Amino acid sequence: MQLRNSTRGYGALAMLLHWLITALVALTWLLGTFGDELPRGIVRSAGFVIHVSIGLTILILLAVRIAWRFFDPPPPLETTRFGTWLGVAAKLTHFVLYGLVFATPLVGLLMQFAREDTLPIFGITDIASPWVKDRTFAGSLKEIHETLANLLMIAAGLHAAVALAHHWILRDRTLSRMLPGMSR
Repeated sequence: MQLRNSTRGYGALAMLLHWLITALVALTWLLGTFGDELPRGIVRSAGFVIHVSIGLTILILLAVRIAWRFFDPPPPLETTRFGTWLGVAAKLTHFVLYGLVFATPLVGLLMQFAREDTLPIFGITDIASPWVKDRTFAGSLKEIHETLANLLMIAAGLHAAVALAHHWILRDRTLSRMLPGMSR
């Protein structure tokens, strides 16, 4: 498998970043949604540190993914019987997904600072909050963070459903181009 994208499909790095970010978004959403169900104490604290660490990792990987897209543009869209409007919808969807993948952890970081809590950096060190505690603002950020996370999961689910529709209904290569070993 080649590292860079081609006209036939995505390269190894684009696929790796796509699927790794996908898995990490799902995992951190599960931890964020069900983390309060973990036993109090060290297990719940570890779950929170993991949740924050995954959020930071997602931001880093997203920056790498966007930089890689500029260096190695994606393959051209598959031609479908629906014409150019489907391409416009695809670009808009990717823009929304990238925006949600960026905004969700960013708002989570801001929420942590608004609580005047330290920000754990991969369980190695902490960054002190630069702000004075503001419970009202932190509560608002928590609602925004949760809403963005849920919207991200909905958008990702729709993205996956459309990819499956391309594969099973339109019978084009849209999905297979993002699957290892299937882009040929």
